[in-house]
Amino acid sequence: MNYVALVIALLTSAGCSFLGPREDPKASFDFGSLGAEVPQPRSSDSSAASGVVIADITAPAWLDSPSMYYRLAYRNAAQPIPYARSQWVMSPAALLTQRLRSTLAAPIAGDVHRAAAGTPELLTLRSELVEFEQIFDQPDHSRGVLRLRATLSGDGAWAQRTFAIEKPAPKADAAGGVTALIQCAEELTAQLDAWISANRRQR
Repeated sequence: MNYVALVIALLTSAGCSFLGPREDPKASFDFGSLGAEVPQPRSSDSSAASGVVIADITAPAWLDSPSMYYRLAYRNAAQPIPYARSQWVMSPAALLTQRLRSTLAAPIAGDVHRAAAGTPELLTLRSELVEFEQIFDQPDHSRGVLRLRATLSGDGAWAQRTFAIEKPAPKADAAGGVTALIQCAEELTAQLDAWISANRRQR
């Protein structure tokens, strides 16, 4: 009887080892809070924040998910690899759409703007996210890479441009890639603002 009880006790105490180690949940990242970083419009005629409709950013099927991708350029640059324990809270395209709408499409303080769909002053920005990933050139050196194809249209005119931005990652891991890609997104916002403003002045 005592022998049977001993066997049961040993099996119970060793049960967790049979099941294997418990995996930690995935770490999820976004672009952080805007807070006081939301850019204030410079003026009603020079800011891209007035009269711009930001359409949902599209992305190729493999990039249209919360997965966070990296590439080992020194081994096989043609293979995007998802991080196993890190991901975005939503797809990068959705995160970028949210960030652009919070900055470029923010209303001018104190003003209310009303415009019909065909109003010449109303511009539409449509974009396709082509690349948004961390690239390792060496095991201990990586960079964030963002490429976006943007089309600005309105009143029968349109302009198109591909934005390519790279930022070094401070660490050769997922967290370092997140930092670099957030910086890429911030730089993209600034470049889009300047590009839209320049095209508005030409109209």
